[in-house]
Amino acid sequence: MMKLWPSKYNYYYRLNRDYTFLNNFLTGAVDLIENSIWDLMLGKEFSKVDTDPLSNMIERGYYYKGPAEEEKLFQKLYKNFLIKANDRPIKYVICPTYSCNLRCTYCFEKDLPDNPNKNMSSDMLDNVFNAIKTVSEKISKKIGAIELFGGEPILPKNKDKVKSILDFAVASGANITIVTNGVFVGEFIDIFKPVRDNIEMVQVTLDGPQKIHDSRRKTASGRGSFSEISQSIDRLLKNNINTNARVNIDNENIEYLPEIYDFMKNRGWVDYPNFRSKPALVTDHSTLEYIEPHIPEDILLEKLINMYNRYPELEEAFGFYSFKPIRHIIDILNGAPNVSPRYFNCESNLLELYIFCPDGYIYTCPESIGNKDIAIGKFYPELELDEDRMDLWRSRDIISIKKCRDCRFAPICGGGCPFASIAISEGREPVCERFQEVLDIFLKHRGNKIVEKFT
Repeated sequence: MMKLWPSKYNYYYRLNRDYTFLNNFLTGAVDLIENSIWDLMLGKEFSKVDTDPLSNMIERGYYYKGPAEEEKLFQKLYKNFLIKANDRPIKYVICPTYSCNLRCTYCFEKDLPDNPNKNMSSDMLDNVFNAIKTVSEKISKKIGAIELFGGEPILPKNKDKVKSILDFAVASGANITIVTNGVFVGEFIDIFKPVRDNIEMVQVTLDGPQKIHDSRRKTASGRGSFSEISQSIDRLLKNNINTNARVNIDNENIEYLPEIYDFMKNRGWVDYPNFRSKPALVTDHSTLEYIEPHIPEDILLEKLINMYNRYPELEEAFGFYSFKPIRHIIDILNGAPNVSPRYFNCESNLLELYIFCPDGYIYTCPESIGNKDIAIGKFYPELELDEDRMDLWRSRDIISIKKCRDCRFAPICGGGCPFASIAISEGREPVCERFQEVLDIFLKHRGNKIVEKFT
């Protein structure tokens, strides 16, 4: 009697009376299989399965001759992952200030300690540039991108510093990204235009129609920001600058997506080739709300799908890419090859982000800024990298976290948010998201479309 072991990374969902959806999270394989065949496989009646489907199940990584065979593949793919990671460029993020002109209701920086050094001095900025060069030479990696972040990075009082950062990025051959609330874009267009070929994206947030946006993203005096931000997006697009209108969605504003999309169309934005817009889930990785969110991700996804059913145009415009548990499926459905496993959760685990802040510290996660206890070093008054802190981040993967080793979702999860884990459990525990629930909801509502596409 033939003996085969099912992969511990198999996920399956019965779509209808004919087909089951299969996904192996280690190999990245995604398949539809007839229910009659899958039932035999689950029942270990391998001798009753025809040679071709049985061989395909083994070749695609759903079954092995023994557990050791899968472990060998796991280790091989891990080594390949590390080799590829060594070739990836580094992104350097510069926060010229912690100050901000808005008081957004969900801002993860709102509880930063009141720091008298909220703005970088010219000397500090010079140290940032020198530190970037030194770090790049030390790790033998090129400067892939320079990102402006904050606080609000493009406050008028910092215009000279912003220009210096843009000039440094261009001289370094780096792409530029700018994350801004957008209020003061008009005062910076003159320095953006000369470097627009280097600007990969200016990200501006628009959280809904005016009444909703203005209730969430207001100034310190309580005035809304919708009108100024809309005008800023107009200016960026008309000056041929790549623009992403981010819509932060949660239970408070998700029902208003049709209205904001109609606004984008009526404004003419969607007709610009340099415009895109993507929803992003509101999260706070620094608290237990990340583990026990007020609105679970699967519930939010189901609301979004129901809305897409009523407004099909929205699904084409916004899609599902905000939901990490199904991102790999979306990629494959759109023609990507099998998705490689993620042994780490994000670029912070791999120290592919160096974030320079006005407190003189270097961080590796945007949401961790201001938390000096987990900073990876300082750049002012001198450059000092803390190898112990760096190891805290880069040593956290699904091999080192015991609970991840037997979790089927580990290769697409990477152990969960490292900042949340370090903040809550010093990095020793996984931060488990609702992968099972999100996958089940997506396939419950979109499974038939997958069958139509591939049969």
